[in-house]
Amino acid sequence: MASKIFTTNDQLLGSYLRNLMESAGYSVLTQKIRIETPQGQPQSFGNIDWHSELWLIHDADLANAQQFLQQALSRESA
Repeated sequence: MASKIFTTNDQLLGSYLRNLMESAGYSVLTQKIRIETPQGQPQSFGNIDWHSELWLIHDADLANAQQFLQQALSRESA
């Protein structure tokens, strides 16, 4: 069973993290989801935003993959 491990609205960051995790040996998938954010009145449609979700294929790797992902994100923000 797959587990969602990360969600971002930054397409470039999502692609980078997927490539980084795959090069480290993790099997991941990317799913793009559409999020509608309402604005103003209840009947009006708001902004449409696309988010990328990273899903880990092998649950057995979940703890190591989350740690790897956190380390990668902390390096990027430093």
